[in-house]
Amino acid sequence: MKKEKPPQVRVVFDGIMRERFEKVKKYYGLQKNADLIRLLVTEKHEKLGLPLELPRFEQVNSDENGVKIHDRELRKIVDVYIKPEGIKCLYDESDDCEHVKFALSIPRVIGIIRKHRKEGWKLPDV
Repeated sequence: MKKEKPPQVRVVFDGIMRERFEKVKKYYGLQKNADLIRLLVTEKHEKLGLPLELPRFEQVNSDENGVKIHDRELRKIVDVYIKPEGIKCLYDESDDCEHVKFALSIPRVIGIIRKHRKEGWKLPDV
């Protein structure tokens, strides 16, 4: 049986709207257009007070250097970095806060950590 694709939305910006979009994306430190759309829709949804119980944390973006986490309680994007000397939350300046614990639950982050542990980085065993 062929699996149906979920509905998709295509958005095209040009001119001043494209410039605004790129400035906002840069402000949040995001690479992908889809990540910004997800973030803005989520923030607007919350501002309107629409009913839907959302988790406190949401992964916004990740790469080899770490992960950006949307903390709904703080209403901030929090960076958790992965470096040779360990993993660290820039907001809490900690390697053992709830942002780090959430980051350590993300499969892609776990894969990155396992890869770097083999290279000798001082990262937690996951």
